[in-house]
Amino acid sequence: MIKFFQKLKAKKGFTLVELIVVIAIIGVLAAILVPTMLGYVTSSRVTSSNSTAASLKNNIDNFLTACDTSGYGMLKGKGNTSKLTISVNGGLWTVTNGTVGSFRNGNNKTWTGSGSGKAADSKVGVTSPEQLLAIELADLFPEVQTGGIAAWLQGGKCMAVTYTADSTSADPQTEALLGTDGWTAKVCAWDNQTAGVSSGGLIVGTAPVLPLG
Repeated sequence: MIKFFQKLKAKKGFTLVELIVVIAIIGVLAAILVPTMLGYVTSSRVTSSNSTAASLKNNIDNFLTACDTSGYGMLKGKGNTSKLTISVNGGLWTVTNGTVGSFRNGNNKTWTGSGSGKAADSKVGVTSPEQLLAIELADLFPEVQTGGIAAWLQGGKCMAVTYTADSTSADPQTEALLGTDGWTAKVCAWDNQTAGVSSGGLIVGTAPVLPLG
């Protein structure tokens, strides 16, 4: 027993200098790793937003095709264009159609200019294609509870989409580029540092993807 206590007494703890050195090393590592991790998180969010924008584009395109098959689709030709602005607030999707004159009415469906819907809402008796699209997107993207979306439609096709989960309104910077076969420019200034981060600080997904330029 005496030897045991002698061994304990012989053991020494860290000196103050050693503790300061360890703390300094931790501080240096934190200074290096934190910005890297922040950059990784931003990159991950941009990638996820781009993926969502691409899925939205594909599903809006499919919806337009279904509308065309049912007799109330978009008029053909490059001259027939419209911009859909979509707001998601608490899971409620609201679709606003900028140019109802670019669409045919038929099969008891009339383009009214706007419509809203949530996931699992019934489509029975719905006569507004905008409302049908709102319900369909809400069903397909239940994880999107907040979002701002704008889509450029031309001749029956969805040409480009901008999406952000940081606002219920579409990012104004990329929304302004919608048009002319999708995008009026094939690059975006973004925040002059990172593609997918707008000048207003929003994380934005685009389809087709707009690189930094």
